[in-house]
Amino acid sequence: MMKIFKNAVAVALVLCCTRYACGEEKFVLKLATLAPEGTTWMNTMEEMNEQIKKQSNGRLRIQFYPGGVMGDELDVIRKMRFNQVHAAGFSGVGLGKVLPDVRVLDLPYLFYSYEEVDYVHQKLLDHFKRAYDKEGYILAGWAEAGFVYMFSQSSACDRESFRKVKLWAWQDDPLAKAAFDGMGISTIPLPITDVMTSLQVGMVDSFYSPPLATIALQWYTRVKYMCTFPITHATGAVLINKKYYEKLPDDLKKILDDNFSTYLQTLIVRTRDDNEKSKETLRKNGIVMLEAADKEVEELAVESGKVWYNLAGKIYSRELLDQVLALINEVRNDKKN
Repeated sequence: MMKIFKNAVAVALVLCCTRYACGEEKFVLKLATLAPEGTTWMNTMEEMNEQIKKQSNGRLRIQFYPGGVMGDELDVIRKMRFNQVHAAGFSGVGLGKVLPDVRVLDLPYLFYSYEEVDYVHQKLLDHFKRAYDKEGYILAGWAEAGFVYMFSQSSACDRESFRKVKLWAWQDDPLAKAAFDGMGISTIPLPITDVMTSLQVGMVDSFYSPPLATIALQWYTRVKYMCTFPITHATGAVLINKKYYEKLPDDLKKILDDNFSTYLQTLIVRTRDDNEKSKETLRKNGIVMLEAADKEVEELAVESGKVWYNLAGKIYSRELLDQVLALINEVRNDKKN
C-alpha cells in the first residue's frame, strides 16, 4: 500500500509540475472572424499564431473560426458573453454593438486619406482601450477593412441612381441606416452572411464594400460597376473577452499583447496594399469603374456633415465628434503648411 501511495504522489507531483510549477498549463484562445480562409486577414493571423506558440513554448495558441462559421458579428458578441468564443475580429458594426461611441470612426465622407485615419486612430487608441475595458473587453489593436465603395448591377454612381437600386445595408447597423436615409437612399437590411444569396436571387443588386472584401466574398461576380470615390472608411479591431484575458499568466498576456500589436499593424499595411491590387483585379474581371462628378461628391459631403451632427448624442457624443474633426483638421492643416 505504501508503494502504491508513493507512486500516486509521484504521478500527482509530475502532473502538478507539468501544469503549474513548470509553467506548462496550456491555453487556447478561440477567435472568430468573418474573413474566409486564404485571405490576407487569415494568413497574417496564422503567422501570428505560429509566433505565439513558439514564444510561449506551446502554452498558448489560437483556435480560429473563420468565414463566419460562428455567425454574424452580432452572433459572435453573444457567444463571447457566454465564453463560447474568447476573441474576434470585428468591423465597426460589431465594435459599435459593444461601444456605440466607436462608430464615429465610420462616418460617411469623414476621412480622405490613410494619413488622417492613422492619426485619429493613434490619438484615440488609449481612450477606446479604457472604454472597452469598462465594457469587459480588451481592445487588442486596430485593424481595418479599408475604404468602402459602392458596387451595383446598374451604372449607378450618384444619389439619383442609387435611389432606384435595391441596395443592401448591414442589418442592425444604425449608422448605415442613418447615413443612407440622410441621402434619401432606401436600403434592404440583411445580415452580411446573407448577401451573396440575396445577390444571386435578385433580392438586392447593389452593395457597399472595400475591394478586397468584395473579391474575398465573391460578391463582385454578381455586379458590373464600381463607383471609384469611397463613401467611408471601415474601421476594424480585435476584441478579447476580459475574463478570459485575466486568467492568462502575465508572461502570456505580454506575448499576446506584443504579437497583436505587431501583426495587426502588419495586417493594416497588407490590407491597404491588397485593396489597391484588388481594384486592378476587379477591372480585369470586367468591373467598370465609374467616376463621380465633383459636384456630386461635394453635395454628398455636405449632406453627410448634417448626418454627423444629427447622430451626435444618439450614437456617439458631440464631444467625441468634435475631437475627431479637430484631429483630422490638424492633419489637413499640416499638409497645407
